[in-house]
Amino acid sequence: MSVFSSLIHILVFIIWSVGVYVDAWLLNPPLDGPHYDFDFNQYGGRLKYLTVLNSLLQCGFFGLCVANDLFGSEAKVRNEQSALQKYRDWLFTTLVFPMGLFVSLIFWSLYAIDRELIFPAELDLWFPAWLNHVMHTLPAIGVLIEVFMVCHVYETGVKRFKPIVAAYFMYLTWICYIAYFGGIWVYPVFEVFDMTGRTIFFAALLFPNLFFVLLGQKIHTTVWGTVTDGKKERKAE
Repeated sequence: MSVFSSLIHILVFIIWSVGVYVDAWLLNPPLDGPHYDFDFNQYGGRLKYLTVLNSLLQCGFFGLCVANDLFGSEAKVRNEQSALQKYRDWLFTTLVFPMGLFVSLIFWSLYAIDRELIFPAELDLWFPAWLNHVMHTLPAIGVLIEVFMVCHVYETGVKRFKPIVAAYFMYLTWICYIAYFGGIWVYPVFEVFDMTGRTIFFAALLFPNLFFVLLGQKIHTTVWGTVTDGKKERKAE
């Protein structure tokens, strides 16, 4: 393993760790804010937000990368990999890469259309801009650096999509549960649709996640050649 990639892993892990810690423990939102109780106390607190869940995923992944750099392996064939490397590759290729791109793309796209749908201006009073970029820009930057910097072994066939599909439906169930029992949607954007529009919007959100799984593998193949669970094949010249 290269010293450079190890240093990048350590750096990104530190940034994520600081971001997660500040978001969880050091923010000072107004106690009399209109959504304070819902955001911080009810229905899992901040864990109802995909951004926060993704931050924990990304932080945990880069921590795993550091652990693998120290104690694992960098084999190109699955049966020669350490347990740490197998889990690192599975996690990155099936969840971390597509989720990282999805969070950044959806957030900044909605922000550009109407920020009140995703990140109301009132949050600027207590949510620092640098933390906003850590949680909404770093996910895409981090996973793109990783796919160019480190060779991973990819799952093949339908197995590639099962984790992200499962994660998608688990989160969809979670926010629908909150909407039903709490009477409020986690994100204001869902409030602008009627039931039909909301259903179409929910269904449409699955396709970018599936596409990003394929995109990650396409980028990886372009950079590293074809790496599967059995063998590594060189790209055709």
